[in-house]
Amino acid sequence: MSVSYLEKLNEILLEAINEGAFPGATYALVIDDYSYTDVLGKRSLFPEEENSLDTIYDMASLTKVVATTTAVLQLLEQGKFRLHTKVSTILPRFKHENLTIFDLMTHTSGLQEGLSKVTSIKSKEEALDKLFSYDLKYEPNKIISYSDLNYILLGLIVEAKSGMTLDQYVKENIFSKLEMKRTGFLPKSFADVSEIAPTEFRDDETYRGLVRGDVHDEASYIMGGVSGHAGLFSNAKDMVNFIKMILHRGTYINKILSEATVDKLFEVQVETHDDLIHNKERRGLGWIIQGKSTPAGDLVSIDDTIMHTGFTGTSLWMDRKNNVGLCILTNRVHPKRGNGLHMEYRARIANFVMAHLNELRKELKEHANN
Repeated sequence: MSVSYLEKLNEILLEAINEGAFPGATYALVIDDYSYTDVLGKRSLFPEEENSLDTIYDMASLTKVVATTTAVLQLLEQGKFRLHTKVSTILPRFKHENLTIFDLMTHTSGLQEGLSKVTSIKSKEEALDKLFSYDLKYEPNKIISYSDLNYILLGLIVEAKSGMTLDQYVKENIFSKLEMKRTGFLPKSFADVSEIAPTEFRDDETYRGLVRGDVHDEASYIMGGVSGHAGLFSNAKDMVNFIKMILHRGTYINKILSEATVDKLFEVQVETHDDLIHNKERRGLGWIIQGKSTPAGDLVSIDDTIMHTGFTGTSLWMDRKNNVGLCILTNRVHPKRGNGLHMEYRARIANFVMAHLNELRKELKEHANN
């Protein structure tokens, strides 16, 4: 009897579920023009519900790259601004006059990680007042310091330059064109709550109860569920189309980005070093590029792999040299955010895929022909 490498891939995911890394998962695997999606575990533990391929997950910080980065680069292609346009020329309230769109996209702006005391903030207006009041925490362009504030600002830039709200813009210009019908902000507008994976039990000044159908990220929630850094929801079936768009150099069903822009996504823009380990951290425009200790494991191509993760347990990587992409969707913060077991499994799963790429390619082809 022949060995099924898809079954072996599922065994790793089941091991993670049994260890308590996350209640359940769906995933989208794309190799060449073939794709495969599968589902494991539970959608919810409280109440207990079986998972489904139609389950819609909170993408958390995958919002930054799937929605906001794509939108920013579309507007750049339209001539609305360039990477080195100063943010303050688009957002007059922003007081750091020399910071650019490039600084925000590469997380080298020097802004702090996120909004302070976020659960005490009462409105979007109060959140933005705080954002625009902050001094820089670091000197710009000296270190890479990941910041949600960078992407909140980029979402505002999309709105200012497109004349549309961020959720409207990405729906019309990205997801509708990719036929990603179950992807967007504010998921209760396009899905029943029962189809949405719950995240955390919260009990704070802003939210009390099980978060389901609302964004998990506290800052995005207080901003109405639409923000450049978090708030996107999607499912595995839809993510197949996004992966194919990137691997096809910007066009799948419709043209989303130019080939030149997609090539730019894979270019290292900033990186850190130490005396022994080179490429300790490497970033492109929004995306992480393969370096030391990344969620794409150890075997993907060094210079042709981009990736990102989300706090809720989501991850996405694409290796265009080997023409492969993998998106794993989980709600590892359900019922609480305590464990970090999922991080080890991300890399282990990626290593398995790359080590058995030819076998998996053959299985996906056979699956498509059956």
